[in-house]
This record gives sequence, C-alpha cells and structure tokens, in this order.
Amino acid sequence: MDFRPSRELGYVIGAFLGDGSFVEDSDYHHHVKLAVRDKEFAKAFNEQVSFILGRKTNKIIITRDLGKVFYESKYSSKELGHFLERPLQELRFVIDAYPGEFLRGLFSADGCGLVSAWAGLRMSIVLSNSNLSLLELTQSILLSHFQVNSRIYLARKKGTTWKNGGKTVVLRKDHYILRIQRVRDVRTFTSKIGFQIRRKQERMERAIELVDRLGPTKAGAMWKTQYVIRVSPHVKFS
Repeated sequence: MDFRPSRELGYVIGAFLGDGSFVEDSDYHHHVKLAVRDKEFAKAFNEQVSFILGRKTNKIIITRDLGKVFYESKYSSKELGHFLERPLQELRFVIDAYPGEFLRGLFSADGCGLVSAWAGLRMSIVLSNSNLSLLELTQSILLSHFQVNSRIYLARKKGTTWKNGGKTVVLRKDHYILRIQRVRDVRTFTSKIGFQIRRKQERMERAIELVDRLGPTKAGAMWKTQYVIRVSPHVKFS
C-alpha cells in the first residue's frame, strides 16, 4: 500500500506516536491500535484510519482495566503498522507536509493544558514523552512552522519509583517534558493547532479569553470563582 501525505495520515502518525501500538494477536493477525480514556479522541483516530485504509469504519471497543474505562480503535493492517513504526526521519515527508495535523494528534495523545490561578492566571501547554528525539522534532516543528517557542527538560530519571494503587512502578526510561508557556505562544498553539479532545480545547480557550479581556490578575480571580481548586493551584486537563 502506498501511504501518501494527507491530513488524515499526519494526524494518525502523531496520535500513534503518542498513544498507539502495533500488536499481534493469538492468530498472528497484526493490528494498529489506540486505546485511550477519551471517546472523542478514539473516534477521531478511528475515522482517520478508516479513511487511510479505504475501509468501513470499525466500531469503537469499550474495555476496562483496574476500574477505568478505555475506548479502543483497532484495525487489521500489517502494512500501516509497519509504516507507522518507521524511524522518525522516514515519516518526515508526511509530517512536514501536514505539521498542524501531526501536532494535533500528538498533543491530543500525550499533551495537556495547565492553568494556575494563583498570583494571576498563568497558562502552559505541556507534552510528555520518553522519546527525546520526538520532543526535539516537535520543538523544531512548533518553531519553524508556527513560531511557537518551547522548552524541553528532564522530568523524571530512569529508575524513579512511585506508588500506583497497590503497585510500585519503576520508570524504565528517562521521562521528558516539552512546555509552551509564553501567553503569545499558548494562544498561537490553541488557535492554530489545538487539542482534539473538546474539554482540553475549550478550557484553554476560556483561560485565554479571560486573560485577554481582564488581564492576568482579574482573570485569575474570575477563574477561581468558576473552577474551584481545593488541593493544588495547578489544574491539569487530561
């Protein structure tokens, strides 16, 4: 199959690199799979893969793990799976043709918006991943195509442990964060790229609208009256 650059393929590459997987079942069939907590995101990925493969849209599968609900999109396609697993440089011909769609898929998978309402309203967009090369490519695309500045830093070192319920989790790889934090850059990201997941997108649009209309100090006070923050001054939209 010939995978030519398209908006749909750019989006699927980003989403797959964030949350996707290429799996083999017990019958040796190969599947491109995305299992996420957000139904809207799973549906968008599902429809884009259907378009790329020229097939009827598959049904979203609902699964549960440790009490959490996941929405799963899965298509049998060895060719697409092998294509999506290519090295980053071999995917650049699609990514560079449709950078906005690629970033929208990637940030919808592994990104979120952060809002602090203390000492004025402050906003940032963050993307977390253990693949430093992917974050460096993302940083380059943000700057070259959208004039959006960002920073990358090491968030957790390999070997870090923490409790997840009754289990102890050990981080197998260094974990990195890419952060967009200047108001101008957050505004550009939100308007030109954005999140597929509506609740993430609408919260950031609301925060920006308040800052633009009221200024940071009054916007922070207004935000606290609308979004009650009891534990932490930082609200993460996931």
